Amino acid sequence: MPTSQPAWMALTRGHRQHWSQRQQQQQAQQQQQPSQQPNQPHSGGATVHDTVDVLAPPGSHPQLCEWRRLWELASAAYFNRQHRVLWWRILHGCVMCGAFSAYIGRATVEQACCPYACCSSPAQPQTISHMFLECPMAATVISWLCRLWQAMTSHLPDASVATILAASTSEGQCASDALLQTWHRLRLAVLHSIWTAARIAASSTHASSQASQLSSQSHLASRLALKTVTSMIHHDWVKCNDDVRQLAGVCSSWLRGRDPSMTLEAFRNLWCHHDTLASIHTAHTGTGDKLELVVNLSDMVPVQLF
Repeated sequence: MPTSQPAWMALTRGHRQHWSQRQQQQQAQQQQQPSQQPNQPHSGGATVHDTVDVLAPPGSHPQLCEWRRLWELASAAYFNRQHRVLWWRILHGCVMCGAFSAYIGRATVEQACCPYACCSSPAQPQTISHMFLECPMAATVISWLCRLWQAMTSHLPDASVATILAASTSEGQCASDALLQTWHRLRLAVLHSIWTAARIAASSTHASSQASQLSSQSHLASRLALKTVTSMIHHDWVKCNDDVRQLAGVCSSWLRGRDPSMTLEAFRNLWCHHDTLASIHTAHTGTGDKLELVVNLSDMVPVQLF
């Protein structure tokens, strides 16, 4: 199996055959066996295929269970809508990058190349993996994401297609379900910032040097990711203290499928792991003690943005 593929894409050895193929094999075995006498009792030995439940649901297969887990994760309600849509497009391979635009006839071969002059090859096709991982602009932001997660959990994720794009997590990367949710929310926020910066670069027509273009676009994508993560922390903190259904200014029925509240313990498990991204302090006021949120994430803390 190629190292660029996640583990859930590999076929397991116990892959169950289709019932029609098993039926053909049984018929072939019966034809090869000598015919039994009518008065001779049948031995009645069970075969391997007799132990397979033909009516078992499709999701009972280990590989299909991994696929189902992945698609359920992609449709989780706690993701930002724009982030969820982008990940669905990545999983379907239909992100409007240069190579896909040329494939569907919406761009020429020249327009399918990476718009950044800092790439090693001047005619580098802008594929999904190149736009989010291989491009020097994206590699800078992905490196910041991996170093940020290492500062939180002492585990450095692998900056590969399987880990960043296909949501394959290695053993020890996420010690709890809350940390797993935090990792995926950070990962999608960074991917969406790279996507936004790439669309801005594709629409710009002015030429610039390789160094200045790499610095400006990497700075833009990193700033967008930092702003998005900070906004997610503040939004979840509001859910701990107020009823967002009354603050949204829309009909409360529009918020169906989303939990309008969050417990303080759930917030701590999501964003206050070792007080890396945020921390909660108790402020003493004249009316009593009050909990205050302190966002520790910045362009220098816990890791340098550039």
